This record gives sequence, structure tokens and C-alpha cells, in this order.
Amino acid sequence: MTEILDQLEINRTFFYQFALFGVFFFVLSGLYLKPFQKLLSDRNQRLKDDVKNAEDLLRAVESRLSDYDRALSQARADALKSYEAGTADARAREDAQIAAVKDELKKEFLKANELLQEEKLKIESELKLQLGPLSDSVVQKVTAGN
Repeated sequence: MTEILDQLEINRTFFYQFALFGVFFFVLSGLYLKPFQKLLSDRNQRLKDDVKNAEDLLRAVESRLSDYDRALSQARADALKSYEAGTADARAREDAQIAAVKDELKKEFLKANELLQEEKLKIESELKLQLGPLSDSVVQKVTAGN
């Protein structure tokens, strides 16, 4: 074995240097890699939370939309009964009520859509803000290592 090591010109300093490299590697990976891993996992969790919040908001909008659809169906049934009773006044009031429900439904839908768009833009801008400094930091560390 010593003949092979002598032939390869490997002495004890190689093993010391190898051990020191291993120690430095584990120390530095603990100091530098773990914060990046935590940062990435935190960002991932925030993204998951934002997506969950957006999905919850979408479900709430869909629920309100179905409530409005049920209200609209009920208003139509009431309008039909009023029509059958022959009262023009009741027909006029039902048409106004249906129009109000439709306008309110449209407004609520547009508001919900705007909220979703704002949330999407906010998430995108937050990601862009987070990725910029992170990428600069990674580039600096990589270039500093070279």
C-alpha cells in the first residue's frame, strides 16, 4: 500500500488536507446552505398560503354566485306568479328587483375578479422582489468563490 502511495506521490499531508477540506465543507454548508434552504422553504410556504387564500376567496365568490343564482331563480318564480295573478304593478317591481340582483351580482363578481387580479399581481411582484435580491446574493457568492 505504501508503494502505491509513494508511486502516486501521496503523503500524510494529502490526508490532512482531505480531512480539513471535509471539516470546512460541513461547517460552511451548515452556515451558508441551511439559511438558503430555510428561505426557500419559507417562500414556498408563503406561496402555498397565498394560493390557499386565493382558492378560499374563489370558493367564497362561487358560493355567493350560487346564492345569487338561487335568489334570481326565486325572483323569477315570484315574477311568474305575479304575472299569472295579472298585476302589472307586481311585474314592474319584480323586473326592478331582478335587475337589482343582476347588477349586484355583476358588481360582486367584478369586485371578486379585481381582488383576485390584485392578489395575483401582489404575489407576482412579491416573488419578483424576493427573487431579485436572492439571485444577486447567489451570483455574488458564486463569483466570490471563483
